[in-house]
Amino acid sequence: MTRRRPATRRFERRLAVVVGGGLLLGGLVLARLIQVQIVQAGPLSEEADRQQHRTLEVPPTRGAILDRYGEPLAMTVPSGRRERRKPIRQCPRGALASQIIGFCSPDGRGREGIELAFDSSLRGRPGSRTVGANARGMLASIPGGRDRPAVDGADILLTIDPTTQSITERELEKCVRESDATSASAAFLDPRTGDVLAMSSWPTYDPSHPGDSAPDHRRNRALADMNEPGSTFKIVTVAACLEKGLVTPATRVESFEELELAGGHRLRDKKDYGWVTVEEVLTLSVNTATAILARELGPTALYEYARAFGFGCVTGIDLPGEASGILRRPAHWSGRTLETIAIGQEVACTPLQLATAYGAIANGGVLMRPRLVRAIRNSQGRIISSYRPQTIRRVLSTEVATSLTRILTSVVENGTGTEARIPGMEVAGKTGTAQWIDPETKRYDRNRHIASFVGFLPANDPRIVGVVIVDRPRGIGYGGQVAAPCFRRIVEGALLTQRRPAIRPASPVGLGT
Repeated sequence: MTRRRPATRRFERRLAVVVGGGLLLGGLVLARLIQVQIVQAGPLSEEADRQQHRTLEVPPTRGAILDRYGEPLAMTVPSGRRERRKPIRQCPRGALASQIIGFCSPDGRGREGIELAFDSSLRGRPGSRTVGANARGMLASIPGGRDRPAVDGADILLTIDPTTQSITERELEKCVRESDATSASAAFLDPRTGDVLAMSSWPTYDPSHPGDSAPDHRRNRALADMNEPGSTFKIVTVAACLEKGLVTPATRVESFEELELAGGHRLRDKKDYGWVTVEEVLTLSVNTATAILARELGPTALYEYARAFGFGCVTGIDLPGEASGILRRPAHWSGRTLETIAIGQEVACTPLQLATAYGAIANGGVLMRPRLVRAIRNSQGRIISSYRPQTIRRVLSTEVATSLTRILTSVVENGTGTEARIPGMEVAGKTGTAQWIDPETKRYDRNRHIASFVGFLPANDPRIVGVVIVDRPRGIGYGGQVAAPCFRRIVEGALLTQRRPAIRPASPVGLGT
């Protein structure tokens, strides 16, 4: 038997090792291929897709805020794609209606006013775009990408008349500067629909640069600030007495220079007017006679009619930050509250509440909810939400509302509101002068006052109702001397200069009133 040589045996062993190693390596490669191609195919494919593709968010264009004629008060414009900056929110008419519009934060969200109240509608819904990415991270469009288009924000159509709003802001500034007042506010509505034609306060601010102004300037005082209404509230007392049949406009009421109240307090008038008619109670603004009427009426009825006019509760306007005012229940009244509330003390309201209450008289006794937003229109121009005029309740009969209108016309023609007279047009209204309450001491300041005038016109067919409130004008600053002239200038300017009269309802983009 021939024995193998050692070299042959070594060759065979090496060959076996090589073949075994090859088989082992092949098995490992095969196992790895199975793992990559089958077991891990899904996760690895997803990882490759993430490395080679990017999903970019496509921001929507924020909707515009439009006036009653469909023209923009706030809108978003591109800043230029080369700079890769975010779009810019612009107010084409500067600070006009800024306290109504509000502003947006740097992240594009509404922070005050309409921008905040309707942020979800204005903001829209972002889309997405898939792009390819190379090893250097450079991006490029790819065919057949999984793109989802952005849905642009909706437009908000307001009831604001730009001419009335502009004149209101101008005259409020003039009034504050001339009377050396702390601030002034105003609201003007169409009493038939509740449409807010103008609403503003001074000082104001630039919504394009909100950080440059004090927060106090951004506050919409017309719906956020509460003050005692003073003599403008006397209409509630007289209206309740007329509605309940306790008096007629010709009924005579005794007045006094001083009227003793519970707890030794005294209610005073400028002089002793003697016996006056109910019409003269408002025309001359007689405090003591109003208190006598309130005693005849009683606390429950006075409270119920005040609530019916909308005092002590929000109007429901489509803006954040509205105050409800102050009107306590009779159970919490003191022995003299009946008489003091009757003349507009121990009760507080906003300018908007006061304008809305007088709007009920102008509207034949029917109280309307203030309407600031007419409709919401999507980016394709289709109306997706429409806000119709909303009746709240009937406060007075038509007959009583007509009697009150005649009395309020007499206030302007012959009484304390003569500075609101407009030649050739009957104006109905009432003046008010209330002592300012120091928020720190909670006491009346005899040297500082709140001057007010609220009225509507034309008296025989009211189309506009409004209020002007002037906070702490120089000196006593009676409402008839400070607020009434401002009211007159606003209404005269609005009627004479605007392209479409404020007293005529507009119908932008085919909407009815």
